[in-house]
Amino acid sequence: MPFPATPKTATTATGIEVEVGPRENMVKLTVLYDNTALTPSLLASHGFSCLVEGEENILFDTGESGPLLFKNMELLGIDPGTISSVVISHEHYDHIGGLWYFLCSYPRVTVYILPSFSGATRARIRETGAKCIEVQAPQRLTSSVATTGEVEGSVREQGLLVEGEEGVLLLCGCCHPGVDAFLKRVRSWGKRISGFLGGLHLAFTQEEDIDKTLEVMKAEGVGKVAPAHCTGFFATERIRSLWAEGYVPCGVGMTLLWGRKEK
Repeated sequence: MPFPATPKTATTATGIEVEVGPRENMVKLTVLYDNTALTPSLLASHGFSCLVEGEENILFDTGESGPLLFKNMELLGIDPGTISSVVISHEHYDHIGGLWYFLCSYPRVTVYILPSFSGATRARIRETGAKCIEVQAPQRLTSSVATTGEVEGSVREQGLLVEGEEGVLLLCGCCHPGVDAFLKRVRSWGKRISGFLGGLHLAFTQEEDIDKTLEVMKAEGVGKVAPAHCTGFFATERIRSLWAEGYVPCGVGMTLLWGRKEK
């Protein structure tokens, strides 16, 4: 099925909502923590977190500040008690910092980390009473959501894959290993990426290297891009220009509805 050129977009009280695929069968992704916010009522700070709502509610990364994360949840009408799993992309403070605040109030969750995480982090998670699972290889979390497993690079990292009628959406925290490494991992799993949401780690990258990265994404057939967090202003503007209607302004309050495949 070809990727729709003009997905439905609507403005809400707290941000924007982008709909891709049949509305009756959706995975809902809401950005809770980011360097920018889409309205003055929401709080912006360096870091990233996104809630994935489908068969289960999965929190992907937790930003740096737990209180700020929870405030944005409150403002967006999200109950943190409905979250059953937390996936941490990598161990940097701006992705894992809010985890401890979250686990103090909601320890009955499963936390997915990587083998490269420190022993102190693993012990601290288990001390809260949460279940801690180390992920090395790709692993399915629900029928439509899976982790990429540990992708090697300067910093080892995992992302989430959301499978839908329009293809697979890749959700990343920072893309430290490079987006090409993530795309290669996904191809090895027999999948291809048609959408991307998250950080691309291009904020301090030379222009020619930014263009090379974006060319890789174009060649892969990524039709929709919502750049966040560490992507940087110049790279975001290049994405806006290159993807046109496929570009999604991102920040706290952005909701992406990704039509999932029927079972």
